[in-house]
Amino acid sequence: MKKICILGSGYAGLFCAANLLVDYDNKMKYEISIFDQNSYHQLLQQIHLVSANIKKPNDISFSIHDLMKDDVKFYNELILGVNFDTQNIFTANNKNYDFDYVIIALGSSNAFFGIKGAKEYSQSFRSLDDAIQLHKKLQNLKDCNVIICGGGATGISLAGALRETSKENLNITIVEAQSDLLPGWNPRLVETIKKFLIKKKIDLITNNPIKEVYPSSVLLGDGSILENSLSIWTAGVKGRDIQTIPLVKKNRSNRIIVNKFSQIEGYDNAFAVGDISAFPLENGQTSPQLAQFAVRQAMNVAKNILRKEKGEKMVQFHYEQHGSILSLGKTCIGMINGIIVSGSLCQYVEDFLIDNYIKTIKNRGRGISSLAYEQDKLSQISSSLNFMITTAAKILSSN
Repeated sequence: MKKICILGSGYAGLFCAANLLVDYDNKMKYEISIFDQNSYHQLLQQIHLVSANIKKPNDISFSIHDLMKDDVKFYNELILGVNFDTQNIFTANNKNYDFDYVIIALGSSNAFFGIKGAKEYSQSFRSLDDAIQLHKKLQNLKDCNVIICGGGATGISLAGALRETSKENLNITIVEAQSDLLPGWNPRLVETIKKFLIKKKIDLITNNPIKEVYPSSVLLGDGSILENSLSIWTAGVKGRDIQTIPLVKKNRSNRIIVNKFSQIEGYDNAFAVGDISAFPLENGQTSPQLAQFAVRQAMNVAKNILRKEKGEKMVQFHYEQHGSILSLGKTCIGMINGIIVSGSLCQYVEDFLIDNYIKTIKNRGRGISSLAYEQDKLSQISSSLNFMITTAAKILSSN
């Protein structure tokens, strides 16, 4: 029986495990193990809703055992490293586990870019625990000036959610080092989101990097100082640390460099997926650290392992982004096939994506829900029809 070890139970890790179980016979052929220091899976794209008290922690977290049942072995362990030559992983509890295949899906952690005081004096916002802690801090503040350090999707989502549910005396400022918010996003969508933020009286500062963070203020690149009650760090991420023997190639963001099959150089049985991987795109850039990329990449890796075991050729992964959705609390703005959507339609799309993701895991990569992650036209059409039927049923049931 081949041992497949998946390090991390985030979007990529769980999706890879589910798709390895696409055939019932695989339960007899493979021993699939998941390792994570948390016993639950968290929807990181929704942690801002917990901080704003729009959703409760239980709404966006799922027991790994409830999701995977007895189809996989789960080890509640902190992974320290991997030895590719001896084919084993080692944990913080001084335990070692052998593998035939290893999939590193440990995600990302905060990147502070050497900015003095950033780690010490700002609130981290990278997990459900961070979101719960932030909510408690906000509840205890009277007069509150919040500075969100970073104008990417995480920071903007948080700002929008906090504004919808905050007290009147909460002042929110987003600071972004680059020339505009949401770097790399469609300019028309960025402008639409900026208009929304301005309408909600959220202050926007761009092209002005943070130079230092103090206990109650932030120093900007132009020399100005912003007084605040709380700084929240969403300015950047890097690949999570993991020891590798021997050392593997990583980029400047500590992400493991992989090939078009998501394999780690030098090892055809070792893969990296999700935020910790640096996957080469056709345009010469590195893969985005997005959930929709992570799950599609993970599905491809799972299928390739099954192909390889059957003696078939592996298939390179080609990524096409079909749209972008940004939750701003109870409001949702996005772009699908070049069309900007908002309001109820956008919310229905977001709800469908989340429900579809959970269904695909529970269905072990089978059924119509899994077609949303395929790249061929027929699958995309089938998935669109599924969305329309699901949404129509939801609308009718609410009337």
